Amino acid sequence: MSRTVVTIGYQLMRLAQAEWSIDWRGSPTAEATSSFTQTVFNAFPRWVGTLGLLVRRDMVGQWRAAMWAGQGRAGIYRVPMIDPATFNRLAVLSAQQAAQGNPFSTGAYFSTGAGFDAGPFIPATEAAAAGSTEIRVTATDAALVPVAGQILSADDWPMGVTYVLPEGDGVYRLGIQMPLRAAIAEGAPVRLVAMGRFEVLDDLSGQPVYGASPISTASLKFREVLNR
Repeated sequence: MSRTVVTIGYQLMRLAQAEWSIDWRGSPTAEATSSFTQTVFNAFPRWVGTLGLLVRRDMVGQWRAAMWAGQGRAGIYRVPMIDPATFNRLAVLSAQQAAQGNPFSTGAYFSTGAGFDAGPFIPATEAAAAGSTEIRVTATDAALVPVAGQILSADDWPMGVTYVLPEGDGVYRLGIQMPLRAAIAEGAPVRLVAMGRFEVLDDLSGQPVYGASPISTASLKFREVLNR
């Protein structure tokens, strides 16, 4: 069965709290009489997230529509993995880029008033194979150089940066975990705010709760969808 993919826009992702982490999916066994323990890894690791969101009253309808479109656990939610602790996209984009995206080369936008995703992105300096634990990227703007602990993505596959080594001429070698799940081509765009594909753990997850306050709240738990 084909699953509906619903993209959650940046404007809906106003975080009250967030936790993004890798579930390595290890299964501990019982402790042996020798006092040694074993952990068995018998499933693919994946990203998981727990989000607390602030939803303005005028955005409740849009948020609710996104949740309805996904049909609970049936759908796949394409979510920007915003993490202000390591990267603030609003500091490197203009207000218009953040609100509308990038226009065509003519300066025009789509009929909806929206443009192309403004990212921001940096290019992969060279190709990298699936399973790689390092990638090289080019970042000529100091504000776009990744930092350790940042979550990036390529083609909606998130990766966490474990170290950053400058190699000159704007090229940086990045250690990443988990290893690449899909190959990256030379020149492919790498997102500085990761985009991942997730499913919710409960059909009622994400329903907005509101009262007299103009700010509503919503909470969700996500786990990454590995089948593409």
